[in-house]
Amino acid sequence: MLRPMPNIELTPYPNPSTYRMLAANVWDHPYDPHVYGSLEVRCEKLEAWIAEKRKTSGEKVTVSHAVARGLAMIIAKHRDLNALVRLGSLYHRKDVDIFMQIVVEDGESIGKTDLSGIKLKNADQLDVVAMGRMIRERAVKIRAGNDEEFNQTKKGLAGLPGFLIKPVLRFLDFLQYTLNVNPKFLGTPGDPFGSAMVTNVGVFGLTIGYAPFFPLARTPIIVTLGAIEEKPVVEDGKIVIGRVLHINGTFDHRVVDGYHGGVVAREIKALLENPERLDESQG
Repeated sequence: MLRPMPNIELTPYPNPSTYRMLAANVWDHPYDPHVYGSLEVRCEKLEAWIAEKRKTSGEKVTVSHAVARGLAMIIAKHRDLNALVRLGSLYHRKDVDIFMQIVVEDGESIGKTDLSGIKLKNADQLDVVAMGRMIRERAVKIRAGNDEEFNQTKKGLAGLPGFLIKPVLRFLDFLQYTLNVNPKFLGTPGDPFGSAMVTNVGVFGLTIGYAPFFPLARTPIIVTLGAIEEKPVVEDGKIVIGRVLHINGTFDHRVVDGYHGGVVAREIKALLENPERLDESQG
């Protein structure tokens, strides 16, 4: 009788700790495809450019809008970033849509504070002023409770018992992505998150933060902005105090690998440190 040759030479782990025994049984094998990365961007020019945009347009343009504009330009340039996984294969999206997250605060309890957002359709065709206007107008409606789409989604979930929420969401995921059927006939927005997400934790005083993917979003890129801070930087061989923006990214490794992430990092840094390029046409 033949004895199979072991694939790996193994010996029992001697006297594992209680935690190690629990950990080996609580968690499954790692299947998480997340990749994370951070970079720092000098933002003196960017802040001056934003101030000028505010002055000339009267719109409250922000760093988030500038990053969304830059990200949309990069995705439009590199089409392979604008993809999703469906039926075990990669598919390109036609449109470049950027989802901007907003917080809907509750004065009574932090537990009731909601997270929502606005999808900017064809964001690569919008300038930062148009982005700022669209986000402001929609955010006012959402926070005032007058946004029909947000209210419908919230009402629909509130009417479901807890044990039904997961299967209903899984069904919607199957319908709109696996079958590629628009679920609007069910009163649910189709593909609500788009090509990439931008969120800002810097407004809460955080510099580093990585946002998780919402499993039903099929969005391979999330950019999380940290706070701008003054810190020592090297400039022309000398140490000076510079204003630095922290940008953190979460990537779906099935779509975006380290090489792609490096391209995004280099190009977003170049755009934000030379913000006049954000005004360039995509044509």
